[in-house]
Amino acid sequence: MEGNWDMLKQAAAEKPIVTKGTGTYKRTFPVDHITGKVLIRCAASDNEVLLEQNSGKYTGIKLMRGMWEEPTGHRSGTFFPVAAPAGVGVLWGSAGHCLMPASVQQKWQCGYGTDVLPSSLSTRPVPRAIVDLGWLTAGRNVSELAEHIPSQPSQRIGEAEVLPDFGFMVTKAPEGGQMQLFIPSARKLVDGDAVCVLGFAHRLTAEWAKMFLRTEADYEQAANENELLGHQLPAPEDWRLDENLALRRALDLEDDVCYPSRLVVSPGLVAGASQRIIEHTCSTFPGMSGGPGVDVQTPWQLMFVHTRADTDFRRNNYGYSVHHPLFVKAYEREVLPRLLATSSDMLSKEMMRCLHGYLDANKDQLADQGVLHQVEKRC
Repeated sequence: MEGNWDMLKQAAAEKPIVTKGTGTYKRTFPVDHITGKVLIRCAASDNEVLLEQNSGKYTGIKLMRGMWEEPTGHRSGTFFPVAAPAGVGVLWGSAGHCLMPASVQQKWQCGYGTDVLPSSLSTRPVPRAIVDLGWLTAGRNVSELAEHIPSQPSQRIGEAEVLPDFGFMVTKAPEGGQMQLFIPSARKLVDGDAVCVLGFAHRLTAEWAKMFLRTEADYEQAANENELLGHQLPAPEDWRLDENLALRRALDLEDDVCYPSRLVVSPGLVAGASQRIIEHTCSTFPGMSGGPGVDVQTPWQLMFVHTRADTDFRRNNYGYSVHHPLFVKAYEREVLPRLLATSSDMLSKEMMRCLHGYLDANKDQLADQGVLHQVEKRC
Protein backbone atom coordinates (compact mmCIF):
# COMPACT_ATOMS: atom_id res chain seq x y z
CA MET A 1 0.00 0.00 0.00
CA GLU A 2 1.62 3.22 -1.17
CA GLY A 3 1.44 6.48 0.75
CA ASN A 4 1.24 7.24 4.42
CA TRP A 5 -2.22 7.35 5.93
CA ASP A 6 -0.71 8.41 9.25
CA MET A 7 -0.12 11.82 7.67
CA LEU A 8 -3.88 12.34 7.89
CA LYS A 9 -4.46 10.88 11.35
CA GLN A 10 -5.08 12.72 14.59
CA ALA A 11 -5.38 10.70 17.76
CA ALA A 12 -7.12 13.43 19.73
CA ALA A 13 -10.67 12.82 18.57
CA GLU A 14 -12.05 10.12 16.33
CA LYS A 15 -15.49 10.80 14.88
CA PRO A 16 -16.89 7.40 13.80
CA ILE A 17 -18.97 7.29 10.65
CA VAL A 18 -21.96 4.98 10.90
CA THR A 19 -25.41 4.68 9.44
CA LYS A 20 -28.65 5.93 10.93
CA GLY A 21 -29.97 4.64 14.20
CA THR A 22 -26.83 3.39 15.92
CA GLY A 23 -26.29 6.53 17.99
CA THR A 24 -22.49 6.27 18.09
CA TYR A 25 -21.54 9.08 15.70
CA LYS A 26 -20.74 12.71 16.40
CA ARG A 27 -24.08 14.38 15.80
CA THR A 28 -25.40 17.86 15.23
CA PHE A 29 -28.77 18.83 16.67
CA PRO A 30 -31.36 21.14 15.05
CA VAL A 31 -32.83 24.15 16.80
CA ASP A 32 -36.63 24.18 16.90
CA HIS A 33 -37.76 27.20 14.89
CA ILE A 34 -40.77 27.75 17.17
CA THR A 35 -39.45 27.20 20.71
CA GLY A 36 -35.79 27.98 19.96
CA LYS A 37 -34.68 24.97 22.00
CA VAL A 38 -32.11 22.46 20.81
CA LEU A 39 -33.80 19.19 19.83
CA ILE A 40 -31.82 16.30 21.30
CA ARG A 41 -32.81 12.68 20.86
CA CYS A 42 -31.27 10.14 23.21
CA ALA A 43 -28.16 11.95 24.42
CA ALA A 44 -25.32 9.48 23.98
CA SER A 45 -22.31 11.28 25.48
CA ASP A 46 -21.41 13.64 28.31
CA ASN A 47 -21.29 16.51 25.81
CA GLU A 48 -24.76 15.74 24.53
CA VAL A 49 -26.14 15.41 28.06
CA LEU A 50 -24.65 18.81 28.96
CA LEU A 51 -26.19 20.34 25.84
CA GLU A 52 -29.54 18.75 26.64
CA GLN A 53 -29.45 20.25 30.14
CA ASN A 54 -28.80 23.70 28.66
CA SER A 55 -30.97 23.42 25.53
CA GLY A 56 -33.33 26.17 26.69
CA LYS A 57 -30.49 28.71 26.78
CA TYR A 58 -30.34 28.71 22.97
CA THR A 59 -33.75 30.39 22.72
CA GLY A 60 -33.37 33.76 20.99
CA ILE A 61 -30.22 32.81 19.08
CA LYS A 62 -30.67 33.65 15.41
CA LEU A 63 -27.98 33.25 12.81
CA MET A 64 -27.94 34.10 9.13
CA ARG A 65 -27.15 31.87 6.20
CA GLY A 66 -25.34 33.47 3.26
CA MET A 67 -25.13 31.86 -0.17
CA TRP A 68 -23.09 32.65 -3.24
CA GLU A 69 -22.48 31.13 -6.62
CA GLU A 70 -19.07 30.05 -7.82
CA PRO A 71 -17.95 28.16 -10.93
CA THR A 72 -17.93 24.93 -8.89
CA GLY A 73 -21.51 25.46 -7.69
CA HIS A 74 -23.38 27.11 -4.85
CA ARG A 75 -21.51 27.74 -1.61
CA SER A 76 -22.79 28.93 1.73
CA GLY A 77 -21.58 30.18 5.09
CA THR A 78 -22.87 31.09 8.53
CA PHE A 79 -23.03 34.61 10.00
CA PHE A 80 -23.65 35.60 13.63
CA PRO A 81 -24.86 39.02 14.94
CA VAL A 82 -22.36 41.07 16.95
CA ALA A 83 -23.98 44.53 16.99
CA ALA A 84 -27.22 46.22 15.93
CA PRO A 85 -26.80 50.02 16.03
CA ALA A 86 -30.12 51.85 15.79
CA GLY A 87 -31.00 52.99 12.30
CA VAL A 88 -28.00 51.26 10.71
CA GLY A 89 -28.80 47.56 10.56
CA VAL A 90 -27.03 44.49 11.88
CA LEU A 91 -23.31 43.81 11.93
CA TRP A 92 -22.50 40.14 11.40
CA GLY A 93 -19.28 38.23 12.00
CA SER A 94 -18.14 35.25 9.95
CA ALA A 95 -15.15 33.58 8.36
CA GLY A 96 -13.38 35.82 5.87
CA HIS A 97 -13.77 33.34 3.02
CA CYS A 98 -17.56 33.55 3.49
CA LEU A 99 -17.42 37.32 3.14
CA MET A 100 -15.12 37.53 0.15
CA PRO A 101 -16.04 34.79 -2.34
CA ALA A 102 -14.36 35.16 -5.70
CA SER A 103 -17.59 35.75 -7.61
CA VAL A 104 -19.45 37.91 -5.09
CA GLN A 105 -19.75 40.64 -7.71
CA GLN A 106 -21.82 38.28 -9.86
CA LYS A 107 -24.36 36.92 -7.40
CA TRP A 108 -24.90 37.08 -3.64
CA GLN A 109 -27.83 36.15 -1.45
CA CYS A 110 -28.23 36.76 2.24
CA GLY A 111 -30.74 34.64 4.06
CA TYR A 112 -31.98 35.21 7.60
CA GLY A 113 -32.46 31.61 8.60
CA THR A 114 -33.77 30.17 5.37
CA ASP A 115 -35.68 33.32 4.32
CA VAL A 116 -34.23 35.85 1.91
CA LEU A 117 -33.16 39.02 3.67
CA PRO A 118 -33.40 42.28 1.69
CA SER A 119 -29.85 43.55 1.86
CA SER A 120 -27.67 46.31 0.56
CA LEU A 121 -25.32 43.53 -0.48
CA SER A 122 -27.58 42.16 -3.22
CA THR A 123 -25.21 42.42 -6.19
CA ARG A 124 -22.56 44.93 -5.12
CA PRO A 125 -19.53 44.18 -2.96
CA VAL A 126 -18.96 47.83 -2.03
CA PRO A 127 -21.24 48.18 1.03
CA ARG A 128 -19.63 45.27 2.85
CA ALA A 129 -17.82 46.17 6.07
CA ILE A 130 -14.88 43.83 5.64
CA VAL A 131 -11.83 43.90 7.86
CA ASP A 132 -8.96 45.43 5.93
CA LEU A 133 -6.04 43.26 6.97
CA GLY A 134 -3.61 45.74 5.44
CA TRP A 135 -3.89 48.10 8.40
CA LEU A 136 -3.90 45.20 10.86
CA THR A 137 -0.50 43.96 9.78
CA ALA A 138 0.91 47.50 10.15
CA GLY A 139 4.02 46.70 8.17
CA ARG A 140 4.83 43.54 10.06
CA ASN A 141 6.33 40.63 8.23
CA VAL A 142 3.43 38.40 7.20
CA SER A 143 5.35 35.29 8.16
CA GLU A 144 5.25 36.44 11.78
CA LEU A 145 1.49 35.96 11.75
CA ALA A 146 1.67 32.26 10.91
CA GLU A 147 0.43 29.90 13.59
CA HIS A 148 1.24 26.30 14.43
CA ILE A 149 -1.65 23.86 14.40
CA PRO A 150 -1.72 22.48 17.96
CA SER A 151 -1.93 18.77 17.13
CA GLN A 152 0.54 19.02 14.25
CA PRO A 153 3.38 21.25 15.50
CA SER A 154 5.54 20.35 12.50
CA GLN A 155 3.04 21.80 10.05
CA ARG A 156 2.26 25.45 9.52
CA ILE A 157 -0.92 26.90 8.12
CA GLY A 158 -0.67 27.24 4.35
CA GLU A 159 0.47 30.42 2.66
CA ALA A 160 -3.09 31.38 1.74
CA GLU A 161 -4.20 31.03 5.36
CA VAL A 162 -1.46 33.00 7.08
CA LEU A 163 -3.75 35.96 7.69
CA PRO A 164 -6.76 35.34 9.97
CA ASP A 165 -9.87 34.08 8.21
CA PHE A 166 -12.51 36.33 9.76
CA GLY A 167 -14.42 39.50 8.94
CA PHE A 168 -17.61 41.50 9.41
CA MET A 169 -20.52 42.62 7.23
CA VAL A 170 -23.51 44.96 7.57
CA THR A 171 -27.05 44.17 6.41
CA LYS A 172 -30.44 45.71 6.96
CA ALA A 173 -32.14 44.60 10.16
CA PRO A 174 -34.20 41.46 9.52
CA GLU A 175 -37.83 41.19 10.43
CA GLY A 176 -38.85 39.13 13.41
CA GLY A 177 -37.83 41.18 16.44
CA GLN A 178 -34.69 41.27 18.50
CA MET A 179 -31.89 38.74 18.41
CA GLN A 180 -29.23 37.53 20.79
CA LEU A 181 -25.91 39.27 20.13
CA PHE A 182 -22.65 37.37 20.56
CA ILE A 183 -20.07 38.86 22.93
CA PRO A 184 -16.45 37.61 23.05
CA SER A 185 -15.45 35.96 26.31
CA ALA A 186 -12.43 36.75 28.48
CA ARG A 187 -12.08 33.06 29.23
CA LYS A 188 -9.30 31.27 27.39
CA LEU A 189 -10.11 27.74 26.32
CA VAL A 190 -7.96 24.78 27.32
CA ASP A 191 -7.90 21.17 26.19
CA GLY A 192 -11.00 19.27 27.24
CA ASP A 193 -13.36 22.26 27.53
CA ALA A 194 -16.90 21.57 26.29
CA VAL A 195 -17.87 23.80 23.37
CA CYS A 196 -20.44 24.00 20.57
CA VAL A 197 -20.36 25.25 17.00
CA LEU A 198 -23.58 26.73 15.60
CA GLY A 199 -24.31 27.03 11.91
CA PHE A 200 -26.29 26.16 8.80
CA ALA A 201 -25.18 23.06 6.93
CA HIS A 202 -25.40 23.03 3.15
CA ARG A 203 -26.72 19.92 1.41
CA LEU A 204 -23.89 17.43 1.19
CA THR A 205 -22.33 17.14 -2.26
CA ALA A 206 -20.66 14.18 -3.93
CA GLU A 207 -17.29 15.97 -4.00
CA TRP A 208 -17.43 16.70 -0.29
CA ALA A 209 -18.54 13.16 0.56
CA LYS A 210 -15.78 11.59 -1.57
CA MET A 211 -13.16 13.42 0.51
CA PHE A 212 -14.63 13.70 4.00
CA LEU A 213 -16.43 10.38 4.35
CA ARG A 214 -13.49 8.15 3.45
CA THR A 215 -11.84 5.97 6.07
CA GLU A 216 -8.58 4.12 6.45
CA ALA A 217 -10.44 0.82 5.97
CA ASP A 218 -11.82 2.12 2.66
CA TYR A 219 -8.34 2.93 1.47
CA GLU A 220 -6.95 -0.45 2.48
CA GLN A 221 -9.76 -2.25 0.67
CA ALA A 222 -9.26 -0.21 -2.48
CA ALA A 223 -5.50 -0.79 -2.33
CA ASN A 224 -5.98 -4.55 -2.09
CA GLU A 225 -8.44 -4.58 -5.00
CA ASN A 226 -6.11 -2.49 -7.15
CA GLU A 227 -3.15 -4.69 -6.26
CA LEU A 228 -5.00 -7.74 -7.59
CA LEU A 229 -5.58 -5.86 -10.84
CA GLY A 230 -1.98 -4.74 -11.00
CA HIS A 231 -2.90 -1.08 -10.50
CA GLN A 232 -1.31 1.37 -8.11
CA LEU A 233 -3.51 3.48 -5.86
CA PRO A 234 -2.78 7.19 -5.30
CA ALA A 235 -1.37 8.23 -1.94
CA PRO A 236 -4.03 8.42 0.82
CA GLU A 237 -4.09 12.21 0.82
CA ASP A 238 -4.91 12.19 -2.91
CA TRP A 239 -7.32 9.24 -2.93
CA ARG A 240 -11.10 9.74 -2.97
CA LEU A 241 -14.01 7.47 -2.11
CA ASP A 242 -16.16 5.93 -4.84
CA GLU A 243 -18.89 8.44 -5.68
CA ASN A 244 -21.84 6.06 -5.29
CA LEU A 245 -20.62 4.86 -1.88
CA ALA A 246 -19.89 8.45 -0.84
CA LEU A 247 -23.41 9.60 -1.76
CA ARG A 248 -25.01 6.70 0.11
CA ARG A 249 -23.07 7.69 3.22
CA ALA A 250 -24.03 11.32 2.76
CA LEU A 251 -27.71 10.40 2.54
CA ASP A 252 -27.36 8.36 5.74
CA LEU A 253 -26.06 11.46 7.50
CA GLU A 254 -28.78 13.86 6.33
CA ASP A 255 -31.72 14.42 8.70
CA ASP A 256 -29.96 12.37 11.36
CA VAL A 257 -26.47 13.85 11.74
CA CYS A 258 -26.60 16.71 9.24
CA TYR A 259 -29.70 18.87 8.80
CA PRO A 260 -29.36 20.90 5.58
CA SER A 261 -30.70 24.48 5.70
CA ARG A 262 -31.53 24.26 9.41
CA LEU A 263 -29.76 25.97 12.27
CA VAL A 264 -27.87 23.28 14.17
CA VAL A 265 -25.77 23.00 17.31
CA SER A 266 -22.77 20.66 17.26
CA PRO A 267 -21.25 19.76 20.66
CA GLY A 268 -17.65 18.71 21.11
CA LEU A 269 -14.45 19.29 23.05
CA VAL A 270 -11.40 21.50 22.67
CA ALA A 271 -8.62 19.24 21.38
CA GLY A 272 -5.90 21.89 21.24
CA ALA A 273 -5.77 25.58 22.06
CA SER A 274 -3.43 28.50 21.69
CA GLN A 275 -3.92 32.26 21.77
CA ARG A 276 -4.72 32.16 18.07
CA ILE A 277 -6.01 28.75 17.01
CA ILE A 278 -8.68 26.55 18.57
CA GLU A 279 -8.79 22.90 17.52
CA HIS A 280 -12.13 21.25 18.31
CA THR A 281 -13.99 17.98 17.86
CA CYS A 282 -17.41 19.43 16.95
CA SER A 283 -18.75 17.87 13.75
CA THR A 284 -19.12 20.48 11.02
CA PHE A 285 -20.41 20.36 7.46
CA PRO A 286 -20.21 22.57 4.36
CA GLY A 287 -21.98 25.84 5.13
CA MET A 288 -20.97 25.95 8.79
CA SER A 289 -17.82 27.97 8.09
CA GLY A 290 -18.04 31.24 9.99
CA GLY A 291 -20.25 29.75 12.68
CA PRO A 292 -19.66 30.87 16.27
CA GLY A 293 -17.84 28.54 18.65
CA VAL A 294 -19.41 29.02 22.07
CA ASP A 295 -19.43 27.68 25.61
CA VAL A 296 -22.20 25.06 25.94
CA GLN A 297 -23.70 26.68 29.05
CA THR A 298 -23.43 30.32 27.89
CA PRO A 299 -24.09 30.14 24.14
CA TRP A 300 -24.00 33.91 23.61
CA GLN A 301 -20.35 34.07 24.74
CA LEU A 302 -18.13 33.82 21.67
CA MET A 303 -14.96 31.75 22.06
CA PHE A 304 -13.83 31.28 18.45
CA VAL A 305 -14.94 31.53 14.82
CA HIS A 306 -15.07 28.17 13.05
CA THR A 307 -13.16 28.41 9.78
CA ARG A 308 -12.25 25.01 8.39
CA ALA A 309 -12.53 21.26 8.70
CA ASP A 310 -9.71 18.82 8.30
CA THR A 311 -9.73 16.52 5.29
CA ASP A 312 -11.71 13.76 6.98
CA PHE A 313 -15.09 13.86 8.72
CA ARG A 314 -13.64 11.95 11.69
CA ARG A 315 -10.89 14.43 12.46
CA ASN A 316 -10.73 17.70 14.30
CA ASN A 317 -11.71 21.10 12.99
CA TYR A 318 -10.22 24.55 13.46
CA GLY A 319 -11.24 28.08 14.29
CA TYR A 320 -9.66 31.42 15.17
CA SER A 321 -9.74 32.37 18.84
CA VAL A 322 -11.30 35.67 19.91
CA HIS A 323 -7.97 36.28 21.68
CA HIS A 324 -6.05 36.27 18.41
CA PRO A 325 -4.28 39.66 18.43
CA LEU A 326 -5.69 40.57 15.04
CA PHE A 327 -9.22 39.55 16.02
CA VAL A 328 -8.95 41.87 19.03
CA LYS A 329 -7.83 44.75 16.80
CA ALA A 330 -10.54 44.01 14.25
CA TYR A 331 -13.17 43.82 17.00
CA GLU A 332 -12.10 47.16 18.44
CA ARG A 333 -12.21 48.88 15.07
CA GLU A 334 -15.20 47.23 13.37
CA VAL A 335 -17.51 46.08 16.16
CA LEU A 336 -17.10 48.24 19.28
CA PRO A 337 -18.31 51.55 17.79
CA ARG A 338 -21.44 49.83 16.50
CA LEU A 339 -21.96 47.82 19.67
CA LEU A 340 -21.77 50.93 21.86
CA ALA A 341 -24.43 52.46 19.59
CA THR A 342 -26.70 49.43 20.11
CA SER A 343 -29.80 49.83 22.27
CA SER A 344 -29.48 48.84 25.93
CA ASP A 345 -32.52 46.62 25.39
CA MET A 346 -30.23 44.23 23.49
CA LEU A 347 -27.30 44.46 25.90
CA SER A 348 -27.82 43.20 29.43
CA LYS A 349 -25.55 44.15 32.33
CA GLU A 350 -24.15 40.61 32.22
CA MET A 351 -23.25 41.03 28.54
CA MET A 352 -21.53 44.35 29.20
CA ARG A 353 -19.56 42.86 32.10
CA CYS A 354 -18.52 40.02 29.79
CA LEU A 355 -17.41 42.56 27.17
CA HIS A 356 -15.49 44.57 29.75
CA GLY A 357 -13.71 41.43 30.94
CA TYR A 358 -12.76 40.54 27.38
CA LEU A 359 -11.36 43.98 26.61
CA ASP A 360 -9.53 44.12 29.93
CA ALA A 361 -7.96 40.71 29.25
CA ASN A 362 -6.71 42.02 25.91
CA LYS A 363 -6.03 45.66 26.81
CA ASP A 364 -2.42 45.43 25.62
CA GLN A 365 -3.78 44.91 22.09
CA LEU A 366 -6.19 47.88 22.17
CA ALA A 367 -5.39 51.04 20.24
CA ASP A 368 -7.54 53.09 22.63
CA GLN A 369 -7.86 51.80 26.18
CA GLY A 370 -10.45 54.51 26.79
CA VAL A 371 -13.07 52.10 25.45
CA LEU A 372 -12.72 50.17 28.70
CA HIS A 373 -14.13 53.16 30.58
CA GLN A 374 -16.97 53.56 28.07
CA VAL A 375 -17.98 49.93 28.50
CA GLU A 376 -17.57 50.06 32.29
CA LYS A 377 -20.11 52.90 32.51
CA ARG A 378 -22.73 50.58 31.01
CA CYS A 379 -21.94 47.58 33.23
